[in-house]
Amino acid sequence: MTPKPIIPVKATPVQLDADSSSEDAFVAIIGACLRHAEANRPAVLDGQMEGVHQMRVAFRRLRSGLKIFRPLIPREASAPLVENIRWLNGFLGPARDWDVFLEEGMAPMLAHFPRKRGLALFRTKAETLRQTHHRTLREALADPRYQNLTRDLAAWLNDRPWREDLDDKRRERLAQPAVDFATALLGRDQRRVEKQGEAFAELSAVERHRLRIRIKELRYALDFFASLYPAPTVKAYLSALARLQDSLGIMNDIAVARRLLDEAKLRAVSAARQVIDGWYGCRLDVQERAFPELWQGFTACERPWKD
Repeated sequence: MTPKPIIPVKATPVQLDADSSSEDAFVAIIGACLRHAEANRPAVLDGQMEGVHQMRVAFRRLRSGLKIFRPLIPREASAPLVENIRWLNGFLGPARDWDVFLEEGMAPMLAHFPRKRGLALFRTKAETLRQTHHRTLREALADPRYQNLTRDLAAWLNDRPWREDLDDKRRERLAQPAVDFATALLGRDQRRVEKQGEAFAELSAVERHRLRIRIKELRYALDFFASLYPAPTVKAYLSALARLQDSLGIMNDIAVARRLLDEAKLRAVSAARQVIDGWYGCRLDVQERAFPELWQGFTACERPWKD
């Protein structure tokens, strides 16, 4: 019998009923994120770049889901779980950052400058660093701490121990319809994104990073609750958010690239570093010019949660 191929797995849409409670939505959302992460463990262990990407996305979505529901389930209830997820992200993040740098940064750069010997030599060194991070990630997944993380999180969702320390008011809010909770949440997050994004031209690199995080959180939130709203409107809105997030992500790549170049000890005066810095500087300029049109497209979108 031919063995089943190991392939990366994307997130499965969360299906919520119109009468789902906020607590039921929380369990469904965090459970879906956990299954998404676990489904990609074989691909990560197989050394597949997309598997690393999908597992990192899964745990980012999971942490975002915990944050979304903090008004109902306080931070203290999930603190030990979050600490273990943060530990794992310490391995997922560097592996994914080097993947992006080599495949989306260095690959087109080398295609454009095929005779730059310094770039080719640096790519070899960068590939060694990437493989080191992938190896330590695989070791982390074999560590009992990872197995405890997934087991404890599944048990936590099943037993719902957060109920024990909640007052009556919070218990009532957990029982409220998920659509009421989601609509208020999405409206608040939309206003926060608009407030920051309107002043994009004046934002520092740090503030642009914060805007990217806000947009990502709004995108995750709507993706979690998408089944509660009209599908065509949700799709258009998520597409506009994705374009903004991708643009800001490319802008953030230059900061990540500088950090990776420092890790690789590539000196600022080296010819290879100057080429890389110039390449990313041009990408940054292109995205800064394109952002106003993307922003206009986003603000013109109909909000799915509006009647």
